[in-house]
Amino acid sequence: MEPIVMLFAWMLIIAFLAFIACMFEDLESDIGSQSNPNSQIQLAPEMGYIHRYFNKAISGEGLSYALSCTISGTIAMLILLQLESVGPTAALLAIPVGAAVGSLVHMVRSSVCHVGREAAHKRFEQPIYLDVLYGHLLPIATHNFLAVICITAIAYIQSNLGILSGVAGASNPFPLPLLCLIWGLTVGAIGSSTGDIHYGTERAFQDKPFGEGRRVVYHGQICRYGACGTRTSKDVAAFCAKYGGPATGLAFGLIVLFENWRTVIGMTLGGVAGPGWNPSLAAAWGIGIGIVIAVVLVILARTIEKWARNKYGPFVGE
Repeated sequence: MEPIVMLFAWMLIIAFLAFIACMFEDLESDIGSQSNPNSQIQLAPEMGYIHRYFNKAISGEGLSYALSCTISGTIAMLILLQLESVGPTAALLAIPVGAAVGSLVHMVRSSVCHVGREAAHKRFEQPIYLDVLYGHLLPIATHNFLAVICITAIAYIQSNLGILSGVAGASNPFPLPLLCLIWGLTVGAIGSSTGDIHYGTERAFQDKPFGEGRRVVYHGQICRYGACGTRTSKDVAAFCAKYGGPATGLAFGLIVLFENWRTVIGMTLGGVAGPGWNPSLAAAWGIGIGIVIAVVLVILARTIEKWARNKYGPFVGE
């Protein structure tokens, strides 16, 4: 098989892993209320709305996942160095173990944060529900594990891409922990920006008219009751698994896919690793294709926005 074909095949695997990672990252943030709507869950007891949501906005999804993924990448790299003689198969042990350690740390931080935040609401008569604490820790850890193991696998593939694809110079020069840090920040940022749209308007808040921002008079008015009783964060995640999670994963997966696709096409047009290999020409082609993709996406986004305004608008205040 041609090296460039192998290179693109590995980049497709990276895009698929990115889709899975961001989908589970968004669902984990729903389970733990670590998105922008968490500010409303934090405010609810102060406004007289006692709830049973898990409350763990630790430091934002970007920084939180950067830490988990960096811990995972560091542990994985240490294991790979110890098992260097085994070869690439050592990654089958190193990546899951690293992700498990990162998820364990994430679960510990989540439990401490939830208890601390709810204890601070004692003056507003918000209790600490032990069944909420115990019942959400395992889903938080498992969803985080699936996201972190995919991110660690992406970083490992990138740092060894030249060996895996047979294309000299294709490996990323950054070490595994640094790549995990970068991807952790990215997956958290995408999950926070895209996932909040679905989480905030479709489940936690059902009294929000289309196109209307959160007015001060509505602050803290979260939906506390569902069809089967008092709602918890797991009910939110079950709903978001239908739309919010896949939409968020698709956003991140497409970003990675388009980025890799333009890079591979640029390398191909630059005569990758051949007699006429021209890195500058390859970079120029890649940048040009990226600009075209960005223009098409801007036009498409504007077209969809105009269609939504005409079909469901006008927005409140217009």
